[in-house]
Amino acid sequence: MERSRRSVLAGGAAALCSLATSTAFAQAARPQSGEEMTRPDIAYEGSKARKKLSIVNLLELEPEAKKILPDGGFQYIASGSGANWTREENMRAFQDIRIEPQSLSGVSKVDLKTTILGSELSMPIFIPPMGSHGLAHVMKEEAASRAAHAVGTLMTTSTQSNLSMEEIASFNPGPKWFQIYVPSDRGYLRELCQRAKAAGYSAVAPTIDNNYAYPREENIRNSFRPPASLGKGNMPRSIADPKEAARVFDERKRDLNWDDLDFIKKEFGGPVIVKGVMSPKVADMACKRGMDAVYVSNHGGRAFDGVEASIHALPRIAESVAGRLPIIFDSGVRRGTDVFKALALGATVVGCGRPVFFGVALGGAEGAQSVLEYMRDNLTLVMRLAGTARVADINKDYLVPMRRT
Repeated sequence: MERSRRSVLAGGAAALCSLATSTAFAQAARPQSGEEMTRPDIAYEGSKARKKLSIVNLLELEPEAKKILPDGGFQYIASGSGANWTREENMRAFQDIRIEPQSLSGVSKVDLKTTILGSELSMPIFIPPMGSHGLAHVMKEEAASRAAHAVGTLMTTSTQSNLSMEEIASFNPGPKWFQIYVPSDRGYLRELCQRAKAAGYSAVAPTIDNNYAYPREENIRNSFRPPASLGKGNMPRSIADPKEAARVFDERKRDLNWDDLDFIKKEFGGPVIVKGVMSPKVADMACKRGMDAVYVSNHGGRAFDGVEASIHALPRIAESVAGRLPIIFDSGVRRGTDVFKALALGATVVGCGRPVFFGVALGGAEGAQSVLEYMRDNLTLVMRLAGTARVADINKDYLVPMRRT
C-alpha cells in the first residue's frame, strides 16, 4: 500500500513538473505585449448587418455585438490594457460629477451646432480614431465615415485603418481629421502628412500616449491581432518591397518629443491636435509650442492601465490651457449626460468611440448613424433639462461643486 502511495506521489510530482515546464514554455513562447504578436494572414469576416438600431442605452450594444462577432475581434475592440482598470474607471468616474440644473430658464429649443478648428459641426459629438473597423463589419471604415457625414459631424481616421485614408475621405466630403501614430521613419511621416492634406483632412492628431504598448491581456490570451487579410490602408506607398513597407509601418518612434510634433506641423501645414494629453504641464507646453488643440484622452483605457479617468484629468488641463486652445475629449462616454459634463468641464467637442464601433457591428453605416443620433437626441434632452440653450452656455455653473479630498 505504502509502495503504491509512493508511486502515485512520484507520478503526480512528475506530472506537476511536466505541467510547470509546459506552462513556462507556453508563457515564454506567448507574446508578452500586443505589439510583439505577429499579424496573422487569416480569413476574417465581420458582420454584414445593415439596419437602423432601436437603442435604449449604449451600454446594451456591447453584449449584443459580442453575440455576433468572432471572439478575438470582439475582445480586441472591447478590452483595455492590463487589468482594464482605467477602461472601467473612465465610465465610473462620470458618476462622481453631478449636474445642477437651472430650472425656470425658459429653454425649450436648443442649438447643438459647434465650431472647432474652422469646421462647423451639427453637434459637439464626433467619432474618435479607432483602428481596424473591419473587425466589426465588412464595410470597414466606410460605415462610420458615412454615418458621420449623415449626421453632420466629423470622423477621425486612424493610421491603423483597414481602408486607406483616401478611400475613407471619399465617403465623407465634410470635416474630417487624421490620427497619426508617429513612425520612426521621417520620410514615411512626411508621406502621411502629405497624403492627409491631399485627401482633404483639415487637421492631424499625432498620438503621444502609445509609443510603447502596455500589455492588452485579452489579446495576448487570444494570440490575436487584426489579420492582414483585412488590409492596412495607410502602408508606405514610397516603399516597393512589401516586407520593408510593413516594417516601416509597424516601427513607431519610441523617443517621441516636441520636435517631432513641430516636424508634423511643418509638413502638414495645418492644425495639429496633440492627442493623449493627461497632464496639465503637457497641455501648457502644447500651447507654448504653437500646437492647435489639446486632446484629453487615455486611449479609452487601451494605452496605460492605471492612469486616472480622462474626465478627472479634464478640469486640471482646462485650467492649464485657460482658453488658449480648444480642448477635445474622449474616453468612457456613453450618455448625453457624459457629453454635457465634459463640455461643462472645458471640452469643446466630445468623442464617442466604442459605442460607434458596436453600432457598426450591429448595423453597418445605419447602426453607427443610430448611435450618433441617439447621442445627439440624448444631449438635446439633457440641455433642455439643465436649462442651456446653446453649447457655449454649458459651463461649471451647471455642475455641483466637487468636494476636494
